[in-house]
Amino acid sequence: MAIFNQAAEANNQTQTHRGNMILLDEYAAKDVFLTGDLHGNAENFHAIVERADLEHNPGRHLVFQEICHGGEPYPHGGGCRSHQVLEAVAEMKVRYPQRVHHIMSNHELAELTGYPIQKSRQLLNMSFAWGLRYCYGRRAEEVRLAMLGYLESCPLAVRIGDNLFFSHSIPEGLDQKNLPFDDTIFYRSLDPCSDFLRDGAVYRLVWGRDYRQENADRFASRLGVDILVCGHEPCLEGFKFPNSRQAILDCCGPTACCMLVPTYPKLELWNYRTFVFPLHRKRN
Repeated sequence: MAIFNQAAEANNQTQTHRGNMILLDEYAAKDVFLTGDLHGNAENFHAIVERADLEHNPGRHLVFQEICHGGEPYPHGGGCRSHQVLEAVAEMKVRYPQRVHHIMSNHELAELTGYPIQKSRQLLNMSFAWGLRYCYGRRAEEVRLAMLGYLESCPLAVRIGDNLFFSHSIPEGLDQKNLPFDDTIFYRSLDPCSDFLRDGAVYRLVWGRDYRQENADRFASRLGVDILVCGHEPCLEGFKFPNSRQAILDCCGPTACCMLVPTYPKLELWNYRTFVFPLHRKRN
């Protein structure tokens, strides 16, 4: 419980936190290690920490997303143990309070709001709750409340330099007049009773699956960036480029991929794809 409270405080005290975004430029960071959805994969989490090597790269920042729901379950139907990886991410935030960031995803938002997610005929929220109970027993609810406080403090996105925006997903239908999007969520106080619920601005940000070129172009134009990096979508190869300006990263399987992007010089649209790399090094 204490680690979630400490991590929430670290989120609130992050010096590069502006509104609901982390702003990283050449003065704040040398480079940024971007990751995809983890979904409780402890092996890939440890590989990310090893590859990022923050201890020996003092100018590097590390960004996580989508930790909850997945990974190896507890034995005998004890439920999902992805909370262990979530706790490990919180510990990283406390250890490197200014250089580790965890952005909001749809599965974390689902835990915050109690929004049910079903996969493979299993209710993931219920399995997650069982895992907390299996691990913490009578203290499970106390731990859960601390966890929710941490999740609510997480930023929505990271902006790198003038031209790259990292968020879990992007809203759908931005090029359609009947689907306006309130992008003030990046700058103002959030209202859980409207922004977090279905069709609210935060909900639309983290649940969107519109990968059309027109949609990406409109979102990038509204934010004044060239490059969008997201998660949310399963990728067989660990990454995907659904349009000319958007990359999708997936870190929950054996083909996990990440990005290591510099804050200076400016990352150009034409070559941003070259910064994607496999998490696991090939063995000879």
